[in-house]
Amino acid sequence: MRGIYLLSDAKYEGVKNIGTFEIRYLQPNFTPKNYDAVIFTSKNGVLGIDRIYKKWKKIPAYSIGEGTSRVIKELGGDLVYEAKISYAEDFAVEISQKFTDKLVLFVRAKVVSSDVGGILKSNGVNVDEVVVYENVCKPCKEFVLPKSGIFIFTSPSSVKCFLKCASWKDEFTAVAIGKKTAAAFSPNIKPLISPKQSIDACVEFAKRLSEISL
Repeated sequence: MRGIYLLSDAKYEGVKNIGTFEIRYLQPNFTPKNYDAVIFTSKNGVLGIDRIYKKWKKIPAYSIGEGTSRVIKELGGDLVYEAKISYAEDFAVEISQKFTDKLVLFVRAKVVSSDVGGILKSNGVNVDEVVVYENVCKPCKEFVLPKSGIFIFTSPSSVKCFLKCASWKDEFTAVAIGKKTAAAFSPNIKPLISPKQSIDACVEFAKRLSEISL
């Protein structure tokens, strides 16, 4: 079995973590309104808004997937909907029809790979956007890469920060959490996309891959 390396701080048995980026939470100027819904496309958005506006928990919350939903519930939020497909653009289209004559808060990162806010607005949704965090590459530190291994990338930022610090080898296998993360690789790297868009699913997929010879 080949080693499995996760570009995230989430802990899993039999998986090693490689930390190449960190989440930096922000303090935006934010004036709350009487929102009818709050939209989250990552768990970091939930953790970020919780730092500046505790009353978000009283607003019906819409989540992009299992990991985000878990944090919403752990913090006492009012989860009312989880995306059927965990891709941001599809999620935005999916929920747009639910917000006719509603005022919506979209909580997001400073740099995003999908224009959820723009899609909502183009579908007639009255939406406010608040930026509560950003992904920051850590300074490159020396670390010994294995001769082969399976590397799990959970965001375009994880791809960017890893390749900034390391050279890709033919003996490596990349697992991407979704299409946007896969698209962040250079053309010479062909990542495999997890069948389901969650870190849990990525780890399960990588463990299956590790048992076979590629």
